[in-house]
Amino acid sequence: MARISTRAPLVRGLQPIAQSIARTASQINRGFTHGVQAPTPQQAYTGHQTTLLIGGYAAKVVPIGGSVTVMVGPQGVGTVWYPQAIAVSTTTGAADNSTCAAYLSPLQNGSVLAPITQIVGQSYAAGGDTIGIAVPPLWPGYFLIVVWTGAHVGDLAAMTVYGSQSALVAS
Repeated sequence: MARISTRAPLVRGLQPIAQSIARTASQINRGFTHGVQAPTPQQAYTGHQTTLLIGGYAAKVVPIGGSVTVMVGPQGVGTVWYPQAIAVSTTTGAADNSTCAAYLSPLQNGSVLAPITQIVGQSYAAGGDTIGIAVPPLWPGYFLIVVWTGAHVGDLAAMTVYGSQSALVAS
């Protein structure tokens, strides 16, 4: 069998580009591992900053039966939520006759949430309503849970939590 080999034609005028690459070492990723910056150690976070509540939105599509549970809570070490209101809505809007109940519950058994104590609120206009709430500060592991009943199948049921949060900042 004959061996076929081809050679690239000689290209002139690329010497300045080759020198630039060699001089700046642009092909080398220095100070990073696989393109990710080195993490900041947890001990560097010593101060707290109060901001508007971030990440307080969750939504699910209503399944057959018209009952859906949506939950949201603070995430991350040192993050504390101070919620003031929960806005609930469905894509049907004001024409939706569903109701919803709001709960506050901790994580149980590692992953199972048990909304057993309704201490947050109730809405009989779950297509679009705002529920004012008075709850203690929420730490990671505690969740605000809203349960819709009688919602239209296929609607998107959404909750948004309004308030403030305290989060760790590096100093």
